[in-house]
Amino acid sequence: MFTFKITKKIDGSYARTGVFKTPHGDLQTPELAIVATDAEVRGIPKEKLSSLPIRYTISNTFHTFTQGLVPKIAQIGGVNNYMGYKNTTATDSGGFQVFSLGFGKAHGVGKVSSIFPEENTKEKGLLVIRDTDNLIHITEEGVFFSYEGKPLLFTPELSIEIQQKLGADIMFAFDECTSPLNSHEYTRQAMIRTHRWLERCLNQLKSVKPENRFQPIPTDSNRQALFGIVQGGHFEDLRKISATYVAKQDVPGFGIGGSLGRSKEHLYKILEWSIPLLPENKPRHLLGIGQVRDIFEAVERGVDLFDCVIPTREARHKVLYTKKGKVAIRKLKEKEAVLEIGCECESCKAGVTYKTLYGYYLEKNPLAFYFSTVHNIYFFTSLMENIRNAIKNKTLSDLKKEYLLAY
Repeated sequence: MFTFKITKKIDGSYARTGVFKTPHGDLQTPELAIVATDAEVRGIPKEKLSSLPIRYTISNTFHTFTQGLVPKIAQIGGVNNYMGYKNTTATDSGGFQVFSLGFGKAHGVGKVSSIFPEENTKEKGLLVIRDTDNLIHITEEGVFFSYEGKPLLFTPELSIEIQQKLGADIMFAFDECTSPLNSHEYTRQAMIRTHRWLERCLNQLKSVKPENRFQPIPTDSNRQALFGIVQGGHFEDLRKISATYVAKQDVPGFGIGGSLGRSKEHLYKILEWSIPLLPENKPRHLLGIGQVRDIFEAVERGVDLFDCVIPTREARHKVLYTKKGKVAIRKLKEKEAVLEIGCECESCKAGVTYKTLYGYYLEKNPLAFYFSTVHNIYFFTSLMENIRNAIKNKTLSDLKKEYLLAY
């Protein structure tokens, strides 16, 4: 069911285009997944989703589970039916919540803007960090959370069981996502635990339990691809050990996750250490990264797939992405001009102006989030299409220079 074919490569670079065949069509790579946290793209009504140029989405296993959505999604046949979406879908494992509710909260390290501590000068040199700072309890069995005052044990088996019920094309193995401020020794222990959890995830796929806590839908392991995740923090020896181990497992693709370092330079080094050790004929998904510059750097190093909250989150924060750079809507709130001249997104084609859009925000009109999100989604899906075309035409370096003038 799942095959990956490289269609074009650039000499002297790891950049490539490819086609990953899934039950919901051929996913052209490189591609960025739009985040649909609770199996919904925030700001976009379900009836509008199929009209947007979204080719890949990723939903959150932990959040759909804790919000009680899994039985409902399973009952109607999975996330595609729930969203009214026909293209490729993925679900994360819940591993990031191990980090965000634990070391992430204790260390003040979060998504996107603060995930690289050394990029934030306010934090540089001021942190006193211990490996005992974790706010959740992690054992070999799994992770003990406290959710809404109630204890919750999240295990590799439970993660896979939930993801099977969510029914996305791509699943990710349950992993321990460490902090960029953890020590080498703690990161090593977490990596080894993640490897053992991958084995348990694979075993769970092979087992069929007579009792199930969710309303059943037909599940078939051949209709869902489980990606193993490379861990190891920003430590070269650990990343190479993990990539070598995960590469040997019977999985159709790979995630590169966990702590991606204390700075962007660490991120790029991690890719350079890991990717050459992974089989060339399987796709690689860089988890949680989606800044424009980072996408280009990662594609040049051999990454095929991405996911990031930027397109939707920035829209909610009144920020738009254009070829001339990021735009704060409030700074152009009096401008009687479309969001971006030449843009083919629904918002720009409808003639939505900055003044109109800002007015919607003031009124708390849902159209504010809708038009902003539509525009940002179009920017990023167009970016990925332009990257694919540039690889085919061997003009990727020129395209990178063009975009990085603004980013």
